[in-house]
Amino acid sequence: MRFAFGYFKKHFLMTDAEVASRRQRIVDCAAANHRELVALFVDEIATAPDEFHNALVAVMELNDRAMIVPSLVHFAGSGNPIEFRELLRAQHVAVLLSEPPQQAGRAC
Repeated sequence: MRFAFGYFKKHFLMTDAEVASRRQRIVDCAAANHRELVALFVDEIATAPDEFHNALVAVMELNDRAMIVPSLVHFAGSGNPIEFRELLRAQHVAVLLSEPPQQAGRAC
């Protein structure tokens, strides 16, 4: 079995239902990519980036590395999210997105 770790940072006024939905999308993403979700790290606004750092440490301990995040925005605390994704890829960490990007100008 291939493994993955999940991560997201809660946003201001995030409801319990939103947290549960985001968690489920990460679980579903792992399954869709034939990976077992080992752990899901969630940062509270007040604790960030503690859990993010814990997720990075955990994922780097595996040979077959994958991190699941809702979107690249969750890397913004570490600088440019696109550059950070490329840094992870250079370390052989697959970055999987659990939520499809929204296109500007499209109605939901």
